[in-house]
Amino acid sequence: MHGYSNRVRRSYAKTTITFLVLSIGVIAAGQASAAGISSARFGGEHGHPTTDNATAIYYNPAGLALSRGTHIFLDANLALRSLEYDRPESAVSNPGLSDLNVAANSGKSSLFNPIVAPFAGVSSDFGTDFIAAGVAWYYPFGGSAVWDENSKYKNTDAPGAVDGTQRWYSIDGTIRSMYITGAVAFQIREIDLSIGVSGSVIRSEVNTIRARNADGTDDIQTGGDAPQLKEGRSRIDVSGWTGGFGIGLIWQPVRDMVWIGASYSSQPGVDGGETMEGELENVLGTGPSAITKVEMTQNLPDIIRVGARVRPTPDSEIRLFADYTRWSLFDKQCVLDKSISGRKCGFSGYDTALDNPESFGKDGDVKGVTQHLPRMWRDSVGVRLGGSYWFIPELEGVLGAGYDSSAIPPETIDPALVDMDKVTLSAGLRWQAIENLAINFAYTQVLYFELDTDGKNQLNTYQAPTKQPSGEGVYSQSLSLFNLSLDISF
Repeated sequence: MHGYSNRVRRSYAKTTITFLVLSIGVIAAGQASAAGISSARFGGEHGHPTTDNATAIYYNPAGLALSRGTHIFLDANLALRSLEYDRPESAVSNPGLSDLNVAANSGKSSLFNPIVAPFAGVSSDFGTDFIAAGVAWYYPFGGSAVWDENSKYKNTDAPGAVDGTQRWYSIDGTIRSMYITGAVAFQIREIDLSIGVSGSVIRSEVNTIRARNADGTDDIQTGGDAPQLKEGRSRIDVSGWTGGFGIGLIWQPVRDMVWIGASYSSQPGVDGGETMEGELENVLGTGPSAITKVEMTQNLPDIIRVGARVRPTPDSEIRLFADYTRWSLFDKQCVLDKSISGRKCGFSGYDTALDNPESFGKDGDVKGVTQHLPRMWRDSVGVRLGGSYWFIPELEGVLGAGYDSSAIPPETIDPALVDMDKVTLSAGLRWQAIENLAINFAYTQVLYFELDTDGKNQLNTYQAPTKQPSGEGVYSQSLSLFNLSLDISF
């Protein structure tokens, strides 16, 4: 088993976050600063539902009609993310198996990873004052993570424990969704109303490694007088294409002084969700490697955004905006064996599963499911207040503060996908260096509230193919986000 672990590491050293416990998403650190695995912080404080730069292609396509000329907008977020997971002894599946089993499956694990989220867009009004269009490439969901090793378990009777106590959910891997979006917007000058629509092609991928036992426990050995190594490894590599759309409008009740905007972004796949195809590789215990052709299904959320900005004076601006993300659509993820015809993942009973996990899924229509991952996420809300002050016409100072609620309940949280209630604080500058080039820099600190599951986690209470080791424990996270963008105009 340890040899397989090293083999996987060499083959997939370039990947980064986790889970055959999966989760797209955008990633664990999908986890940039919004809820769930959303990583969309393009444009910093200038990325919002009333913006007029190229990030409007994602936030609200109607904003393109407010921009003049042709713009090339390049943006990057560098996130420095730290995460600590403290797993208690009470989370171990069979603490009476051995002292080594308890020690290798409890205690603290940590990571510190840099993550980059890019955005590149082009927009133009084509020399008119009533139509504009644009195209952009970006990653609004997902992220990456590589957990630190626990070196004290090298060359011991528990070689798998070198990958940390979180290894049953995540060792390393990648999860992300790439969007290529085209948008068009129209402005009705008589009533100062802008309307925009967008369409996206979306590629989602998951490539992750985790520890795994056939019975869903975290036992590192079999019992008895002659224990054998039991801990195995599981790797999934799947990807797929789907589509989505967005619509929005912006109204100026007072021209060039007040902007009010609203937009809707559909879930990937619209109402059909996503299906990704690839392979699942398992090494269970000391057995041989087994590769299965699989598909993975999931539903990412749709998003409603509203906002307003006001210019009380020519050299100041106030912004207030909010979003509602329907993470409740992300109820489960399923891995299905492609060789089985008529395969289905009809697990149901989500309305009672958190209260009565033993009854979860009994009335579902299930066939060919290799693993079922209950998410049962909840809708999240974010709100943000920001402002700008122009010290001189070429130099703008920016401040912002916000709050985002957590999408992940303690009952189904695990170290592969971590989210908590959070507060964000931002500061930045936008400098019009020359007539055709503006440079924007912003720093955002995300302050997460520590989460103690406090005996609520239920991942080990279900039956196969849903059961997995408990995600019980204390989760602590910190994120520092640096945003740099260039706006080149013609």
